Amino acid sequence: MHDAALANDAHDLTALPERLIQLVEDTLSNDEISTDAELVQYLTHNGLSRENALHALRYREIYLSNLWVAGCTPIRGGLRIRFNVATGRYELA
Repeated sequence: MHDAALANDAHDLTALPERLIQLVEDTLSNDEISTDAELVQYLTHNGLSRENALHALRYREIYLSNLWVAGCTPIRGGLRIRFNVATGRYELA
């Protein structure tokens, strides 16, 4: 899904406890192999509702394709900062 569409999304994953937000962001950033169904199962097994797990998967592509500064990520909203490997600099997203 495109960054702008996610930014305007009404669903609020920021209401999750911090440990679950970290789990979601770590999983989305690092798991390139699991299927979406496997990720939903993993996330629900670790405390997310099925609805939240399915919603979190909408962020999978932008978490896998960018290196985000901790706390300045798409799921958390607000200021979003990612590392641009082409320029070697951090930039606002």
